[in-house]
Amino acid sequence: MKDLHSTPFPSHHTSQCDSCILQQHSLRSSDFSQALVGGQKGYQTYRDLPWDLQKIHQPAIKIRHLEPWKIALIVIGTAVAAAVTIGLLVYFLAYDQKLFYYSGNVKITNIRYNNELSRQSSGRFRDLSERVERLIDKTFYNSILRKKYIRSRLIRVSPDADGVMAEALLTFWFSSTDSREALRERVERILRRGLKKYTGPLRINVRSSTISSKYITSLLKVVLALF
Repeated sequence: MKDLHSTPFPSHHTSQCDSCILQQHSLRSSDFSQALVGGQKGYQTYRDLPWDLQKIHQPAIKIRHLEPWKIALIVIGTAVAAAVTIGLLVYFLAYDQKLFYYSGNVKITNIRYNNELSRQSSGRFRDLSERVERLIDKTFYNSILRKKYIRSRLIRVSPDADGVMAEALLTFWFSSTDSREALRERVERILRRGLKKYTGPLRINVRSSTISSKYITSLLKVVLALF
């Protein structure tokens, strides 16, 4: 009696089964590949796709360029914002500042008064004006008030017993809360200190040279009348 368990299967049956399995496997592989390619269309990092296919599936990148009017609008907006910022800084830093005017009287003993000194358009008045204003400017520009001092202007020259009195209008930029009288005393001390150091052609009586704010309104009217 033959052993059924030891009897091999017919070869034609085995070949048919193997071919069926291969056919099914090939069908499944084909379906899988189609599903994979179809399902992953556009997937850039799929490593099995050739480079040219990856380029085909990559989405197009659109570069957006701003229109000229939009660029101009951005530039104008930036400039306006910067101007507003600077304006606010200037306002908050200087809103409490105020112009202070003082009358500076400089006694000059080596000049005799004549009618030319009564006219600001005369050559002698202009020459004296240049010397006095340069002296005052140098005095305050070299002092602690150099950032507060603005300018000086010779207003008039009047006769005096020992020469002439040159009257100049001094302009400063102080805080509105500062005491006008305290500042006047400070300005006078600095002016006299500068006059003592002066070594130019003018002979100045330092003790008779003063700073006043009593007649400042009338001086301002004279200055306005000149313009």
